[in-house]
Amino acid sequence: MFLTDNFVIELKVKNTLNENQKKIGSLLFLLAFLLTTTFGQKINSKDGVYMGERKAFIKSCIEGAKEKQLDIKGIKINTKDYCSCVSDKLIPSLNSTELQDAAKNGTLVELFVQDDNLKIIMECLDGNMKVEDEYEFGSSKNTELTLKVAKKTCIKEIMDDPEMSESWSKEMASEYCSCALEKLYKDGYTYKDLLDIENENGDAFNEIAVPCVTIVLANYPEESNNNTYNQSDIIGNNSSSKVELIDYLNQGFKLKISISGISKYFLFDTGASDLVIDREFERELLIEGALPKEAYIGKQIYAMANNEEVEADMVKLNNIKIGDYTINNVSVAILKEGSLLCGKGFLDKFRKWEVDQEQKVLTLYK
Repeated sequence: MFLTDNFVIELKVKNTLNENQKKIGSLLFLLAFLLTTTFGQKINSKDGVYMGERKAFIKSCIEGAKEKQLDIKGIKINTKDYCSCVSDKLIPSLNSTELQDAAKNGTLVELFVQDDNLKIIMECLDGNMKVEDEYEFGSSKNTELTLKVAKKTCIKEIMDDPEMSESWSKEMASEYCSCALEKLYKDGYTYKDLLDIENENGDAFNEIAVPCVTIVLANYPEESNNNTYNQSDIIGNNSSSKVELIDYLNQGFKLKISISGISKYFLFDTGASDLVIDREFERELLIEGALPKEAYIGKQIYAMANNEEVEADMVKLNNIKIGDYTINNVSVAILKEGSLLCGKGFLDKFRKWEVDQEQKVLTLYK
C-alpha cells in the first residue's frame, strides 16, 4: 500500500477556497446594497424599537439591489427572497442603537461582517444567488470592502472545518485567505476557473491554492503537520550520513529507522507523503512511553494509490534515528491498516538528500 505524493493540506484548503468563491459574487451584491441603503425607519429591532413596515423595507431593498445589479455582470440574485430573509432574520437580531450608530458613523459594513451577523447574511444568500461561469472577480467598484468581507468569510469557513482547525490557527487562515483573494482579484480569474480548482493541472489550483498554502506553511512551520528543514532538529556531528538501502524482492528498497530505540524496517517510497507507521507500532511506542498524549497533533486525509481516501492520526515525535543522525520534531502519520513507509516528507527534514540506486545508498545532508 503506497501513498501518493499529494499536497494534503492544499487539497483540503482548495475545497474551502472553492466554496468561498461561490459566495464572493454574492458579497459584491451585498455590499452594493449595504452601501446604498439607509436604516432610518425599518421593521423592529432586537430591543423592540419600531423601525418601519416589513413591506416597505423589502421594497427599498429590492429597489436598491436592482439599481446596483447593473454594475455586476454575471451575477443573478433572487432579490425578493433575499431581502425578505434579511428583514426577517438580520435586522431583528440587531439593537436599534447599533444600527443608528453604524449608519451615523459609516460603519454598517463593519457591523454586518461581525461573525453572527455575517452568518445570517450568508444563510439569506444561499439558494438565492447564481454566479455565471464567465463572471470575472475584481469587477466590483467596491473591491476593497468586498475583499474585507470575503476574507472574513474565508477565515470563518476554514476555522469552522474541524479537520482544518486542528492543524491551522486563525492567523494561518488569515494569511492564506489574504493571499488567495489577492491573486483571485488581481489576476482576473473567472468563476469557471474556480470550479476547476480541484484539477491539479489547472491554473487556479497551481497559481492560487498551492502557492498560498506554501507561503503559510513556510511562515508557520511549527503549526503545520508538514516536516520542514531545521538544522537544530538534526543531532549528529557529520555533515552527511549514508544509509544502506536493502533490496526488497526487486520491488523497491527498505531502510532501517529507530524510534525511541525501537528499530523497524521501512519501505523507502519517495512517492509517499510522510513517515508512516501502523497501529501495531503505535501500540509499541505507547507501551514504551515514547508516545505521550500531547504528541497527537490532529488528523489528516491521505489519498492511497487506488484513489481511496483514508484518515490518519498525526503525531509529532522526537528521537528518530536514521543513519548517523537522530531527528527531532518529526510529523508522523499513523494509519489503521498502513505499512511502515519512509516518504519524501520525512526527507524534507534534511538540507538535501540523494539516492544512488546502483550502490544502494541514501545520502542525507545536515
